[in-house]
Amino acid sequence: MMTDLPFEDGAFDQGLSWNVIYHGDEDVLRATIAEIARVLKPGGLFLCTMLSARRLPVERAKTPGREISRNTWVFEGAGDKVHPHYFCNGRDLLELFSGFEVCRLEDREHETPGSWHWHLVLERL
Repeated sequence: MMTDLPFEDGAFDQGLSWNVIYHGDEDVLRATIAEIARVLKPGGLFLCTMLSARRLPVERAKTPGREISRNTWVFEGAGDKVHPHYFCNGRDLLELFSGFEVCRLEDREHETPGSWHWHLVLERL
C-alpha cells in the first residue's frame, strides 16, 4: 500500500511514481508523500506525474462524475475511472510537496487531447 511502504527510512536514492499516487483523496495523497519522503535519502530524487486541473473539464465532459472530496473525483464507466482521481493546480502541488525542492515542474498534454498531467522532478530536503 502506498501509504505504508515496507522499507526502511532513507532506503532509496530515487523513486518513481507514474500515474499512481493521484488515485486517492488529499489525505491519502499527503500520507503517500510523507512515506515517499521517509524512504528517500536526503537529496534523493522523486519523479512523478499528477493529474492537472486542466484535465478535469475534459473528464467531466466525457463521463458523469462527482467530487467526493476537495479536488477528488470519481467517474462512472469502465477502467480506473471508478477509483478516486485527484486533480490539482500548481499551487496545490507546491503545497503538497513542501518537503521537497522542485527541480522541474511541467504541466503538459500527453498524446490524447485533453490528457493533461503534471510532470515533476523533486529532491527530498
